Order: sequence, then structure tokens, then C-alpha cells
Amino acid sequence: MTVLSARGLAKRYGDTPVFANIDLDLAPGEIVALLGESGSGKSTLLNCLAGLDEADAGSITLAGHDLRPMGDEARSALRREALGFVFQAFHLLPHLSVADNVALPLRLLGQRDDGRVAQMLAAVDLAALAARMPRQLSGGQLQRVAIARALVHRPTLVLADEPTGNLDARHAGEVLALLRRCTREVGAACLLVTHSEVAAQSADRRLRLDVAGLHTA
Repeated sequence: MTVLSARGLAKRYGDTPVFANIDLDLAPGEIVALLGESGSGKSTLLNCLAGLDEADAGSITLAGHDLRPMGDEARSALRREALGFVFQAFHLLPHLSVADNVALPLRLLGQRDDGRVAQMLAAVDLAALAARMPRQLSGGQLQRVAIARALVHRPTLVLADEPTGNLDARHAGEVLALLRRCTREVGAACLLVTHSEVAAQSADRRLRLDVAGLHTA
């Protein structure tokens, strides 16, 4: 069983190739680290896998859905249901409390589940800070909120773009352990883009991206 399957993906910007010959399968509960030099196309690949950008060639199947024939509205609906995003810059809404930030993916799906929000906050050890605003939290706490938000709706795939880039070594280790535990709890696969060897070592598999494709690292 695969959460995501990509075959023959290629992307160019004008005459400049970004990547080609991308074949990738992600299984439930698996964390895969994606390595590569700055500018190698890692974030572009994530955007293509999420249906935010269009690959020039190849196919992507996410949660059993072929992205190629889907329109923008259908892709947006699939992202809301099947994807969780964790970013280096957190991207929390500053005017919402911790609990309301975590609840946002559920609300976008037309759901309200205060119990699930509370469960996720407890899982990231932030239950006591549910009413606080993002400006009142440390960097490590902000990233934990972002992880809870990414997983609260039980996605099938988590895309994490440098989630430890703004954290010191201790908090980075805590976030990686938390991401693994919570991802496995909901049965999601996780593709982790990172420059950090520590983060890469925590993954089940390590892949390196260059213009020719993906290679085992």
C-alpha cells in the first residue's frame, strides 16, 4: 500500500531543467528524508507532489487520486483532506490562539472536534498553552503547534519543508521525535526536506535530489 506514488516526474523553468526521472513511493508510517543542495528543486518537488505546481511530465497518485486530470478546485479539496504541511517558518496565524490554529484544518473541512484538538495539543505537550497567542511562544513551541495543526485532521501525507531549520539541536531533536510519533499515530507518510544530517538520520530512508533524479543517500 502506498500513500503517494510518483512516476517519471520532470520539471523545467524555461530552458533550465530542475529535475527529471523522479520515481517515488511513500508508505503509511514512513518518514523519508529528501536531501539536496540549495536550489536543487526540493521545494519545487514538494509543490508538485502537493498539486500546487504542475510537473512538465510524469504522474502523481495521492491517496488513490490521479492529480493529472484534476482541476484546481478538486486539488484544493484533496489537499485539505489528505495533506498536512509543516514549514520552517511555521506559518501560524498570529491573530488566532494556539488551539484555534490547530483547529483550522478541521474547520476548513467543515468539522469541529474540540476533543481532537485537545488530544493533539496534549500529544505535543502544549495542552496548558491552548489559549496563548503565537507571539507568546518560543520557536520550539511554535513548531510543535505547527505539527499538531498538520496532523489534527489525520492526513495521509505530511510534507515537512525544513521543519527544524529555525531550532537549536535540543529542540530539533524533540521536534523530529514528535513528528515520527505523531505521524505513525495517524498512519501518515512523511516526506521531510532537510539540510540537516541529524534530521536525515532520523528518517527511515534518505534520498538525494539532483537534476538527474532521486538517488539513495
